[in-house]
Amino acid sequence: MLRELWKTEGIRKKLIIYYLIVTFLMGLTSFYSYYNAKVAIEKLKSIFVDYVYLNNLNSDVNMLETEVERYLATKSSDALLNYYSLYNKLENKASEILSQNYYDADGLMLKDIANMINKLLEEADAAVNAKRGRITSEYIDHFTKSIKISDYIKFYITNLLNNKLQEGSAKYASITKNMEYLSYLNAFLISVSIGFSVFLAFLFTYKITKPIIDLSHLAVRVSKGDFEVRPVELKTNDEIKVLSEAFNKMILSIKSYIGEIRKQAEMERKLKEQEMQNLKMKNILKEAELKALQSQINPHFLFNTLNAAAQLAMMEGAEKSAEFIENVANLFRYNLKKLDSAVSLKDEIENVKRYIYILKTRFGNKVDFQLEVEEDILDLEMPGMILQPVVENAFIHGLEDIEKDGIIILKAYRKNGRVLVDILDNGAGMEEKRIKEILSLESSDVDKKHVTGIGMRNIIQRLLVFYELSRVEDVIEIESEIGKGTRVTLKIPYKKGEDSYGEAVNS
Repeated sequence: MLRELWKTEGIRKKLIIYYLIVTFLMGLTSFYSYYNAKVAIEKLKSIFVDYVYLNNLNSDVNMLETEVERYLATKSSDALLNYYSLYNKLENKASEILSQNYYDADGLMLKDIANMINKLLEEADAAVNAKRGRITSEYIDHFTKSIKISDYIKFYITNLLNNKLQEGSAKYASITKNMEYLSYLNAFLISVSIGFSVFLAFLFTYKITKPIIDLSHLAVRVSKGDFEVRPVELKTNDEIKVLSEAFNKMILSIKSYIGEIRKQAEMERKLKEQEMQNLKMKNILKEAELKALQSQINPHFLFNTLNAAAQLAMMEGAEKSAEFIENVANLFRYNLKKLDSAVSLKDEIENVKRYIYILKTRFGNKVDFQLEVEEDILDLEMPGMILQPVVENAFIHGLEDIEKDGIIILKAYRKNGRVLVDILDNGAGMEEKRIKEILSLESSDVDKKHVTGIGMRNIIQRLLVFYELSRVEDVIEIESEIGKGTRVTLKIPYKKGEDSYGEAVNS
C-alpha cells in the first residue's frame, strides 16, 4: 500500500509528503526530550535507592535492639517472634552485602557494617538464649555488648549517609545543570520544529491553492460574460493542471457556441412572433366557438310558454297572467342579452327562480324548489345561461316522468379555495355509462327535450372556454343513483386560468 501511495501523483502525494515531514520532526523532538528525561530520572533514582536502603537498614537495627530489650525485660512471646523475624532479615542483608565486590571507600564501609551486623546478631542471640536459660549475668553482658555494636553500626551508617548525601548533592547539581541545558535545547528544537512546520504548511498551501484561486477568478469573469480571458498555463503535474486544461477547452467551446446561439436566437424570435400570431388566431377561434355555442336556442320554448300563458289567461284574471308573462319575458330577455358576456352568480340564480316560477305555474305542486346560497359569493363572475339549463335538465330527465313529487335543490358555497354549485334532484337518476358519456362530451349537442336547447355538453364546453381550462373534471362532477336522484356539481374558480384547486394552469 505504501508503494502505491508513493507512486500517487498530484495533490495527494504533496499532502502525504508534507504530513510525513511534519510527523518526523515532531516525533524526533519528542523522542529526544523523552530520552533526556529518562536519563535524568535514572540518575535521581540511584541516589534515592541508596538513601532508602541505608535508612531501612538503620531502622531494622534499631527495631532489633528494641525487641531484644523488650524480651529481656518482659520475656514476651510477641517480642521473641519479632526478634527472630528481624534476625533473619538482617542476616540476609548482611549476607547480600558481603557477597558483593566493593573496592571504593563507601563499599568497604558497607562491608564493615555487614560484619558488625553479624556480630550484633551473635551477641543478641546469646543474650536471648541466656534469658531463656535464666542466666542473668550472661544475658546482661551479651545485651550490653550488642548495644555497643549497634551504636557502632549506627555511627557507620550515619557516616555512610553523609557520604551519600555529599555525593548525591553533587549528582543533583550536575543533573540540574544538565536539565536546564536540555530544557533550553528542547525549547529550541520545538521552536524550530514548529517554525519549520508552519513554513511547510504555508508553502504547500500556497502551491496547492494559488492555481485554484487563479482558476476561480477566471471562472468569475467567465460567469459574468467575459469570454476573452487568457488561457491558463500551469507548470504543476497534478489534478489542477487537468482542471486548467479542461477550463481552457471549455472557454473555446463556449466561444464557438456563442455564434450558434446568436443564430438560434434570431430564429427563435421569428418563431415567437409566429406563435403570437397563432395565439391571437386561437383566441379568435375560441370567441367564435363561444358565440356558436351560445346561439343554440330552441324556439319551441317560446311556443310552449306562450301557449301556457294563453290557457292561464282564459282560466284566471289578467293580473296573474301578466305576472306569468312578465317572468317569461324576463327569462327570454336574459337568455338573449347575457349569453355573450359574463354575469354574476346572483344573476344566474335570479334567472333560475324565473324558470322555477314558470315550471310551478305549468305543473303546480309537482316540483318543489329549495335554494341555499352563501351571501358573500353572489358577486362571483361566471358565464351566462349555465345554471338554468342544468335545473331544466334535472326537471326534464329526472322529475317529469316520475309519479312522486319532485324536489330540486340548488346549493352554492365556498370550499377548498373555490365556489361549488350543487344542483340535486330526487328523480329517476342515470346509469354510470351515461355519466361517462356526458363527461367525455360524447352526448348529443342538442337534446330535443330541452326547451332552451342548451344541453350538458354545451355547458361544459362553455365553462372550459370561459375559464381557459382543458380538463372536464376541473369544471363539473356528476353523481347519480337509479331511482334516487342526481347531483351535478359545478366548480367555479375565482379567477380565469385556475384549476379547481386554485392552481394556475396553462390553457
